[in-house]
Amino acid sequence: MPSSSPLVSIIIPTYNRAHLIGETLDSVLAQTYQNWECIVVDDGSTDNTDEVMTVYKAKDTRFQYHHRPKDRLPGGNAARNYGFEVSKGEYIQWFDSDDLMLPEKLEIKVKVISEYNVDFVVCEGAEIIDEKNLTYVKKWKLYETDVALLEHIKGNLVFGTNGPLFNKQYLDNKPLFDVELKISQEWEFFSRLLISSPRLEIINQVLYLYRNEADGKRSKITEFKLVNKVIAISKIVDLYAKKPITDTFKDFEIRKYLFNYINLYIKRCLKHKFYSETLRLVKLRIKIINYSFLKVGFFKVLKKPSIIIKTIK
Repeated sequence: MPSSSPLVSIIIPTYNRAHLIGETLDSVLAQTYQNWECIVVDDGSTDNTDEVMTVYKAKDTRFQYHHRPKDRLPGGNAARNYGFEVSKGEYIQWFDSDDLMLPEKLEIKVKVISEYNVDFVVCEGAEIIDEKNLTYVKKWKLYETDVALLEHIKGNLVFGTNGPLFNKQYLDNKPLFDVELKISQEWEFFSRLLISSPRLEIINQVLYLYRNEADGKRSKITEFKLVNKVIAISKIVDLYAKKPITDTFKDFEIRKYLFNYINLYIKRCLKHKFYSETLRLVKLRIKIINYSFLKVGFFKVLKKPSIIIKTIK
């Protein structure tokens, strides 16, 4: 790869993944695109992650190893944000410490983001179902759409931390991962970015593999997931509600789906007797509906968006 190729900063937060991170770093070494730096940020591991990283730093000077500063809140989000702060690349690729890059992941994504001059590109991923033979299955497909925010909220445009490659300039001066969230941080982060209608290109190709470990951070108890999801939803609804209502069907659909999304989680919170979270969501319904909607009877026009378009002008 010629020296003029843009530098990609791969940022990997890790916590007690000494038994897996070596495979992740090997997949970085195997990339056909070679102009990268790999920034591993430890979130307070108590295993032998330090020893593993000493080996890889000696193997290749493109690997860096940092510990999350003590003045930062614990958690992967603070580690991701710190990695961004020390990065020097033109492009940013966050990645998880227990997952694998396919060899052409960086090469394909750099080519697309450069050719189309977009804010970020996102590729598909697949779940590893057989560790020994490294077989995997794709659980979702990314669909081209001009309403990325709506499709993301609906779950039709699904991409986790590993999927996007960002132009660093696009991320400069933007809030990154929310350190208050322990679950649903990717959903909140990407929803927040999509509200601003970024230039986005989709790559319909599996370029990374992920594990769904039973003992990993992806498997927190239902109640913990629920509370964090409510916080994430609240942040996104608060942000979107500040946007002025327009006479577009796109805006109506987003507000309608957020309204229904809130109702879904009200039911889930009530089921678990989370009354404070329930009250928080009930208040959000008013925000996303907005008084302009209330004037025309929101509940009566859910199936007739044309009424909205005529009335709110």
